[in-house]
Amino acid sequence: MKKPPFYKSVQFTIRGILWILRNERNFQIHILGLIINLFLIVYLGLSNFESALIILVSFFVLVTEALNTCVEKICDYIQPEFDLRIGTIKDLAGGAVLLATISAICVGALVYWPYLKLYFY
Repeated sequence: MKKPPFYKSVQFTIRGILWILRNERNFQIHILGLIINLFLIVYLGLSNFESALIILVSFFVLVTEALNTCVEKICDYIQPEFDLRIGTIKDLAGGAVLLATISAICVGALVYWPYLKLYFY
């Protein structure tokens, strides 16, 4: 099978991102988190390093959410009926998203705390 041209591969990738954005509520929530973080980066005037760190962990959460969706879709395709083993696989993928989110919250707290403390004290 011949590989598609690069521009077609990019189109397929964008189609996948648009699909997950339209169809997955948790991904939409994580996108909202990214938008809030981008606003805070500008509003609080974070340094380049702090901004990069926030953007990195935000996209880390988005990537894990996308991979979780892939795992769930594959599992549903392989076994449409309830199966305890499939449930465990889905739980593990969801746990990865939770771990990524917890790490992002910790990084956000460490980065934003010095800035936010100035506004509240």
